[in-house]
Amino acid sequence: MSNRKGPNKPSTFKSGKLGQKPRPTKVADKSFAFEEENTPRLNSPRVEKQAQPLNDMRLGEFTIDRMSHDGRGITHWNGKTLFVDGALVGERISARLVRDHARYAEGRLDKLLDASPNRVQPVCVHYAECGGCQLQHLDASQQISFKQTAVLQQLEVWGGVKPKQVLPPIQSSSQGYRRCARLGISYLNGDLTLGFRKSNSRQLVQVDECSVLSPELNTLLAPLKDWLADLVAAEAVTHLELIQTQNQTAVVLRHIKPLEEADLTKLTTVSQTHSFSVWLKGSESSQLKDLSGQDVDPRLSYELDGLALDFHPLDFIQVNPSVNTQMVAQALQLLALKGGERVLDLFCGIGNFTLPLASKCAEVIGIEAVESMVQRGRENASKLGINNVQFMAADLSKMSEHRLNQTCGKVDAVLLDPPRDGAKEIVEKLPQLLPKRIVYVSCNPATLARDAKILVTAGYQLDSVGVLDMFPHTAHVESMALFVRR
Repeated sequence: MSNRKGPNKPSTFKSGKLGQKPRPTKVADKSFAFEEENTPRLNSPRVEKQAQPLNDMRLGEFTIDRMSHDGRGITHWNGKTLFVDGALVGERISARLVRDHARYAEGRLDKLLDASPNRVQPVCVHYAECGGCQLQHLDASQQISFKQTAVLQQLEVWGGVKPKQVLPPIQSSSQGYRRCARLGISYLNGDLTLGFRKSNSRQLVQVDECSVLSPELNTLLAPLKDWLADLVAAEAVTHLELIQTQNQTAVVLRHIKPLEEADLTKLTTVSQTHSFSVWLKGSESSQLKDLSGQDVDPRLSYELDGLALDFHPLDFIQVNPSVNTQMVAQALQLLALKGGERVLDLFCGIGNFTLPLASKCAEVIGIEAVESMVQRGRENASKLGINNVQFMAADLSKMSEHRLNQTCGKVDAVLLDPPRDGAKEIVEKLPQLLPKRIVYVSCNPATLARDAKILVTAGYQLDSVGVLDMFPHTAHVESMALFVRR
């Protein structure tokens, strides 16, 4: 389910603080295109005046009208919608310009003049710089409300639909929830930085402790940085991937040139001292190697619904185990299976939904574009002794109606968990399979709204929808919707 952006439509201008408009921005007179001189120089060319940079220009004082889908405050400046990082609804602020576009502008909070009662102190010391989280300044309960509103508004405005029922949000702890993360490494002017990208920048911010990473992964940041700082193969490693499961901790090092023997020896010691597995990935291949240089094909595993699901360290898995467990349970409940149904699981990955579904119905067909993950699904089914599951590799965006019918035939229910682009091409074909119930797990409210409109037009009703807070403190919005054939 990582991230298509675009500004919301401009809203009707609302008055500022408690009914008052924000103070109008002063606009300087437009400069002449060329420098003027009182005494003409007949034989001298005119000198073009250099435009002054606009970035970081103070824009004035504003009152925030509403929130954008990505967690920024919205107001107006120079007849445009202005998106302001770090601002909340109802706050009076001053802002500085980040980027000026043809139809909208982006700014950042400069001074907080009147704070929202929903504003809280961020828990992370890196929050002001780090781009990993966007909503730590907003009270946790209001984060849920913001995400729920985003889903319902997108469905109504772009999909033209309203659910019969809004499901309770699925939540987890807002700290220490991430069981996997990828960190960047930079070596600027001899200074080593290990962390995440800064907000609105490709530069990295040093992260000594991340409030949303699991405690086990946080303990690895300092020793890994120390090891990187002493590399003999200078600037060889570009990224670290950290993975934590119930009983395993692992690190994948991405490097662009070979590590020296001394580096590998030190890394062996670090991994043994801090009890983690480590594998190397070069830039030329997806093949992992161990510290002796041998090709390896390792497996990690996580527990779900009483099943141990194996995965490769480079496979996609859901980062929040608590929300994942609740999400799968809710999907099974919404499908309301009786035991004799045929179910289609689209974008199935390694079988996160497919394998738990198998115990609830007669047959499950899982379809996934990534061949290696399909193989992982088959391995898991075989290991667990699950015989009523088929895993197939196919690009669902290119699957024809004929092949879909030939592959699946009539099904009783469909579950789909597409990437941010949604599933327009396959959703248009689903009604011909005649499923009675469709559960759509979404990581983008905009594409959910678009695809919901297609299903409703084809004869389905949006029965219910609910938020899955997979990424607390971020603006990422996950949701689950149930469509029932009328």
